[in-house]
Amino acid sequence: MISIFINSFTSGGAEKVVLTLLQKFEQKNLDLDLVIIEKEQFYELPKQVSSTYLTQFDSLEKGLLKIPYLFICAPKLKKHVEANNIKIVQSHLPRAIFINAFAKMIGSKHHAQAIIHARINFEDKPWVLRKFIKWVYRKVLYQMDTVISICDVMKNEVNEYLDLKNHPNHLRIYNPHNLEKIRKMSNEIPIDFIFSPDKKYIICVGRWVGLKKFGDVIQALSQLENDNVELIFIGNGEEEMALKKITKALDLEKAVHFLGYRDNPYQYLSRADIYVLSSETEGLPNIIIESMVCGTPVISSDCISGPREILYPTSDLNISLKNKIEKGTYGILYPVGEVELLKESINLLLENKDLCNEFIRKGYERIEEFDDFKITQKYIETFSVALEKS
Repeated sequence: MISIFINSFTSGGAEKVVLTLLQKFEQKNLDLDLVIIEKEQFYELPKQVSSTYLTQFDSLEKGLLKIPYLFICAPKLKKHVEANNIKIVQSHLPRAIFINAFAKMIGSKHHAQAIIHARINFEDKPWVLRKFIKWVYRKVLYQMDTVISICDVMKNEVNEYLDLKNHPNHLRIYNPHNLEKIRKMSNEIPIDFIFSPDKKYIICVGRWVGLKKFGDVIQALSQLENDNVELIFIGNGEEEMALKKITKALDLEKAVHFLGYRDNPYQYLSRADIYVLSSETEGLPNIIIESMVCGTPVISSDCISGPREILYPTSDLNISLKNKIEKGTYGILYPVGEVELLKESINLLLENKDLCNEFIRKGYERIEEFDDFKITQKYIETFSVALEKS
């Protein structure tokens, strides 16, 4: 049996990836088991896969409380593994990875996988604390039999930052995307928003949090000379009031639409003219790939780590733009936080229909590398190698 292990099923990219993998693994008739730390749930869990919770909490909201539960949950995971003859535990997100490693440290014999979904970086911490956390992470990841990063930039960064270069099995496997399902959903017609043929629409999808820097997009909209451009936000989060305050201050309340969370963002994406990702940092942003599936040209901040790898994979993936924009093979990149250059990027796409069509056409080719069937096969290959060694 193979266990998929994650913190919870709150809304998030990693959780969405796990659900896609579970669906595909099940179609391959793998003997699956789902282990979850907390009961907080946003996504509907697959009914065909049995679920085991390691705690009775909905959410361990207090950060310090999470630390002792790493050690409390490790023997519970070990007991679960032994009782169910589990051969592989694939863990997603840091807490699940730590518990997986600690279970190995106390004698569990399973093959442990760690899937790294986000950057590992502690440069904002004091020097002594930073050194200690890096040492802990390195020890934990060296306990894992397989480490999988979701893009090349992230893999290289982890190797350098945590000195993981000598790990015998550190792989890169992209996130899986159900391209057929996204296309089908994108053809549905929104019933709560009317797209005017006389206007152009910029769209942003994601959690309304500071790291997404959505305020930059509102600022860029305010500087456009074209009055027929409107902005749509899909999502929710703690920055909602701040973003609405910026919108009001710039007198853009009629041009900026906060639609909230939507089960099907693709029906809006496919009808928008430009998708903008303005983040300060990302892992491998699924929404860029989903926008390309929907045929929507993409502008993205050149943040670490994923946008450049998706939009301009043949370029130097270790650079970040300064003081200029860059036309990649599949979309436009601009420096993080540079509102004037974001405005320039938007104007470029609004005024150049041929460039938009080129990005759309090439994007359809690029997304095939992220097809869930191909990605699932790569994961299954890692299982096969692990089972052969066990």
